[in-house]
Amino acid sequence: MEHSAVEKEITEKAREWVDEYGEDFLVGLIDVYLEETPIRLTQLRKAFEEGDADRLTREAHTLKSSSAGFGAIALTALAQQIEFAGRSGKWDSMAGDIERLEKEFAQVKATLQALKAAPDDFVTRDR
Repeated sequence: MEHSAVEKEITEKAREWVDEYGEDFLVGLIDVYLEETPIRLTQLRKAFEEGDADRLTREAHTLKSSSAGFGAIALTALAQQIEFAGRSGKWDSMAGDIERLEKEFAQVKATLQALKAAPDDFVTRDR
């Protein structure tokens, strides 16, 4: 997904969080997400390489849920696709899906880092 689309999705969700809970809450959530997600991606890839379907589906499910919370729609959809593939034993295209998931996370990460640096400026754009 294009970076500006990722930014738009996340900005919309960030506005909701800021309006309801404030900027500090949002920044704290971003910190946790950016700390945990690379670990989950590493575990997902490792589970795939080891053929561990249970761990793979668990990591994909967690990535799906946490990414959905930020409005990262494309990342959420990819994680869901991997989760379903892991549950059904369809591993043939999963390597490519995992690569796309990692690339999508890089875009989400960049957007979240920009949001974290200036939450008020970020969420008030085009309001």
